[in-house]
Amino acid sequence: MAPGCLTPPFLQSQSLVQLAAVTHPPFVRTAVAKYIVPPQDLEAYLTHELDTRRLSFLHKYLWLAGLPVPARPLHRQRLMNRNILVTERADEHLVWHEHRIFIKPLPAFLLCHDFWEKHLCSDRDLHASACGMLLSYAWLVAYRSDFAIARDASLLPPDVTWERWTGFAAAVLQTLDLASMAGVAPRYEYGELRLSRLDMLTRWFWPVLLLLSEPGGTNSNSANGANGTGMAWSPRRLVDGYMSSSTWYTAFFERHFGWLLVGFVYVTVVLSALQVGLATEALAGSRHFQDFGLGVTLAGLAILFLALAAMLAVWLVLFWYHLLSTIAFDRRTRLRRRKARQKKSP
Repeated sequence: MAPGCLTPPFLQSQSLVQLAAVTHPPFVRTAVAKYIVPPQDLEAYLTHELDTRRLSFLHKYLWLAGLPVPARPLHRQRLMNRNILVTERADEHLVWHEHRIFIKPLPAFLLCHDFWEKHLCSDRDLHASACGMLLSYAWLVAYRSDFAIARDASLLPPDVTWERWTGFAAAVLQTLDLASMAGVAPRYEYGELRLSRLDMLTRWFWPVLLLLSEPGGTNSNSANGANGTGMAWSPRRLVDGYMSSSTWYTAFFERHFGWLLVGFVYVTVVLSALQVGLATEALAGSRHFQDFGLGVTLAGLAILFLALAAMLAVWLVLFWYHLLSTIAFDRRTRLRRRKARQKKSP
């Protein structure tokens, strides 16, 4: 089917937003040193707004991070004690970590039939991502209680009512092929995704997937050539993981080395038990028990020393990485701005 044959997943009469009421942000930061001005480049903005390429690249391994089932409705998220945090990135939509779940507000332009025909139906990938976003909201807002939560969290446009939403969602679900998920971006074949597993895939599996995506690799069609679409691996992927959060070293070590505290508690309990045993007459004279206690003590001290050395090494690597990358980035930015000024000067 040619791209021109793509159609909106709902009828003109079922639109919830009129084309004249569709607005876009004046400025969107896409990366550390990149941005988009939507009024000047609407196509780039829409691509960024609905982009799930990272998850499409990991699609064959997303079973490690979630199940290929619909996401739970919003009221179930609340019952699971999950706080709803707003994200404006589509590839962070429905990603959860501990007691948080990240949800992207539904863009108003996806509720406009004319906007679909004018901007979304001419690009198959964009159309599939937009259909997937609508499908995810049909999962999330299934009951009136879900609708109330979505309104309170500003996840839906303010003019949408529950009665109009139910008709709209029913039309979308009737149009989409829910059995095969054809015409929907691969990311939306899965519901909620666990952030810790996505961090693992991004940090340690990404280079392997890049090799497999090379021509002749067993996964050569993955992400349509990942190396050419900004999917290349970099040290920042290793440091940040899938989703960059706090930049404080304290938060980093609490998140990745908190298990050391638990291990220290267990070792302390074991050593205390050995000390009590050595204070008894039955075990004080046992050579085997004394050797065992000595071995456990030395092993505990060695593990503690290695753990502290590892933490120090990680801190040094992170410190110098951030320092050198900041210096290099500052120089590149100043050089780029200087060249831009030179081009504008007569």
